[in-house]
Amino acid sequence: MKLTKGENIFVATNYLILTVITIVIVIPFWYVISVSVTPYHIFSEKNGLILFPTSFSLEYYTYLLKEGSLIFVAYGNTIRNSAGGVLLALFLTTTSAYALAEKRLPGRRLFMLYFIFTMLFKGGMIPTYITIKQLGLLNTSYVLILVMAYSAFNMIIMKSFFEGIPESLRESASIDGASEFRILWQIVLPLSKPVIATIGLLYLVVYWNDFFQAMLYVTDWHKAPVQLVLRTIIASSSLPPELLEAAGSTPPPTIGIQMAAIVIVAMPMLVIYPFIQKHFEQGMLIGSVKG
Repeated sequence: MKLTKGENIFVATNYLILTVITIVIVIPFWYVISVSVTPYHIFSEKNGLILFPTSFSLEYYTYLLKEGSLIFVAYGNTIRNSAGGVLLALFLTTTSAYALAEKRLPGRRLFMLYFIFTMLFKGGMIPTYITIKQLGLLNTSYVLILVMAYSAFNMIIMKSFFEGIPESLRESASIDGASEFRILWQIVLPLSKPVIATIGLLYLVVYWNDFFQAMLYVTDWHKAPVQLVLRTIIASSSLPPELLEAAGSTPPPTIGIQMAAIVIVAMPMLVIYPFIQKHFEQGMLIGSVKG
């Protein structure tokens, strides 16, 4: 189909705008990568204006990821928190969404109002902190998993998806004697891969990027996530001795450490996203239409 002159101008304008936006997004991250692999003396010679490294060095990465370095320990904490948190959050979200998607559930409307109420009104930082403290969860290895393990918004998206699955499938399985858990596991979940990938990615991003909850509930640096370590390195513009003292050597210049730490923290999300992008887009679209 041949486009009209006006349509060609519209398409060209869209490509131009998207190209500019892409450049604005990519250049800062490319600069971070370039500085992180450039020796400091070259960085100083060029006054920090480096887009294409003329010399290559992994000095900053070697120092940050040296065995015994606290950022190495923090990276392990983040992976553990993210993996455990996503699994727990998906379990809680999936089971509650499946129950609320059942139109015959007694008190269904009341339960929905309760979940929506929690989206609009929060308990507040201080009452939440007191609750966590009274439960004995402060400065524990699993407090960061539990405190973010549920999202009413994500549950509503998943519930809307479940409601789009034909009721006849569940009814036929129920007639054959299948329990609700078996129906959920063998029928509903296999049909729900797009929304599960979507919600799983949303939870993963929350767990991976969180540092504020760690600031509130964790005081032991050996239990801190990598984002909190990264924030401390960047915010202080220096390397606090308690952070990287275990590395056992003189730290390289701070600017390189900061840039390398940013790359180390951001790279996993950049690697994972392309593999689930298709499911993510489909799941978000279904959630927005059905919701």
